[in-house]
Amino acid sequence: MPGEALAKSGPDLKIQIIGDEGVDMEFGTGAVGVTPAHSQTDYQMYQKHGLNLIKVIDENGKMMDNVGREYAGLAVLEARKKVVANLEKDGLMTEAEKEINNNLSVCYRCGTTVEPLTSLQWFIDVNKSFRIKNQELRIKGVKNGQEVTLKKLMQTVVKKGQIKIVPERFDKIYFSWIDNLRDWCISRQIWYGHQVPVWYRSTSLTAGKDEIYVGVEAPTGEGWTQDQDTLDTWFSSGLWTFSTLGYPDMDAADLKNYHPTSVMETGYDILFFWVARMILMTTYTLGVVPFETVYLHGLVRDENGKKMSKSLGNVIDPLDMIDRYGTDATRLSLLLGNTPGNDMKLSEEKIAGFRNFTNKLWNISRFILLNIDDPKIDVKKPAAKTLSDEWILQSLNNIVSAVTESVEKYNFSFAGEQLRDFTWGDLADWYLEIAKVEQGKSEILNHILNTILKLWHPFMPFVTESIWGEIYGADNILMVEKFPIADEIKGEEAKDFEILKDAVTGIRALRADYKIEPAKKLSAFISAGGNAKLFEENKEVVSRLARLENLIIDKKIEKPAGTANFVAHGMEVFVEVLEVVDIGKETERLQKEIDGVAPYVASQEKKLENKSFTDNAPPQVVEGEKKKLAEAKEKLTKLNQQLEALK
Repeated sequence: MPGEALAKSGPDLKIQIIGDEGVDMEFGTGAVGVTPAHSQTDYQMYQKHGLNLIKVIDENGKMMDNVGREYAGLAVLEARKKVVANLEKDGLMTEAEKEINNNLSVCYRCGTTVEPLTSLQWFIDVNKSFRIKNQELRIKGVKNGQEVTLKKLMQTVVKKGQIKIVPERFDKIYFSWIDNLRDWCISRQIWYGHQVPVWYRSTSLTAGKDEIYVGVEAPTGEGWTQDQDTLDTWFSSGLWTFSTLGYPDMDAADLKNYHPTSVMETGYDILFFWVARMILMTTYTLGVVPFETVYLHGLVRDENGKKMSKSLGNVIDPLDMIDRYGTDATRLSLLLGNTPGNDMKLSEEKIAGFRNFTNKLWNISRFILLNIDDPKIDVKKPAAKTLSDEWILQSLNNIVSAVTESVEKYNFSFAGEQLRDFTWGDLADWYLEIAKVEQGKSEILNHILNTILKLWHPFMPFVTESIWGEIYGADNILMVEKFPIADEIKGEEAKDFEILKDAVTGIRALRADYKIEPAKKLSAFISAGGNAKLFEENKEVVSRLARLENLIIDKKIEKPAGTANFVAHGMEVFVEVLEVVDIGKETERLQKEIDGVAPYVASQEKKLENKSFTDNAPPQVVEGEKKKLAEAKEKLTKLNQQLEALK
């Protein structure tokens, strides 16, 4: 050590100088001290170059005696300050307290710097070859008696497709871990956990050497002491797939019935720590895979995308949310809008929104029950009596098929979103409104209610079970009912109903465009062409859904004065708006909007005509600007049409 003070107090050591690619020449001076006993990178240099392994920090975080009497017994930070002080005293410090970005391991709980130490531990050698012998061996590509390693077993089951990881992109991450797998340290110096099953004793018969016994049960005889270390948490939890099912009794009923598991669901952050360890344990111990599919979910973050943390104060306690909004709402908020392997944002507002949908499902069920004569638990699919019946039965069959397909592909969010759109849209907004006009729908409503409760049960188990129990009694449990099975999808049998829907939707859109309140009844004319009979047969339905007090239908109608219009399916629909809006105020509003949109359209066109911009900007940026222009042009055209209709 340089310096008089350091030399007097420091040990007498010879320093070996080496060159190694592990040193970053651009970092600091390009020369660093190598401490193999306190750095994983330096330990690799020690193995490569045959360096001395000198431990200078003990398990209490204090400097050891071999660093010299002036520093021995000091905490690391205290020793560091004293070294700096001695260097400054001898005029050997050229620069101090300069901030340098560095990779430093810190405790995830308290942020304290972690000081790596060498210590005697128990390891599993994942690269050691052995001959696998297991009468139950069912691993593709591996034969009984074949020489393998634990690493090879872990690689093979995923490569051969015996275990599928969802989403598939995590295959690369899995193999990145396994292909570079090192020996696994399985011993820990903590209080709680499975104690290492190793016992020691010293006897005169062994000439002072320790006698070691390894086994599940303690050895017989006096003087045995069990190893004080506990097993790594992931070692213990890696046994979970079979240790909970009766193992080591290979004939245990649960083990035979439930192993391997079909699907293992967990977070992507423990793909290596838990999933890979379960694969290691089960393939070695039982000769089979622990599960067939691994479904990985992402992490839950706050509404700003930050990881939830007690220190940041942004944690949402699910128990609080359940108290406020219900279990099903909390459950849905974690499921919908969440895709495999991707992090998701969660806020109280999102949970509250799903509470509203939970209430909606309850109200839908209540309305349907009021219109069912005698609810039956085993009601069969009824025959359609009207066009709307034909359409809703087809839509219901389609949603059963879509939800089933999405669930089987682990697209749970998409399944729930499709089901929500059907429940709130097709069912509540359309068919139940029609049911207020068309009578005699008891049987079909019974069938629909039973089906949607079964479809929603995996997503919302509590409210659906509660509704089912109220209808059919507590002895009849929804959870054990069979999931709906879709009929063959045959095509567009109810396409005529879509024509009616588009007419109603267009009238509703005009109402919104002209800021006419929903309760205001309007008059409309439909120049229906070949669809005149269709509209006449469903006149009452269209009038109710579009909130019309007068509806005139004919094959050909010229545009009446004071109407706004739209075209769909070869028909033209005219809606009287002049009598229900203030022409002056509406004209002023539309002109103001046009005056705001027109200059924007002109500026976008000018930007996209500029070759300097289109040639140099990233393609996605140019496409984005083109999309903005198209949307603005469409809005401008619509505004001009509305203004023209008022003249």
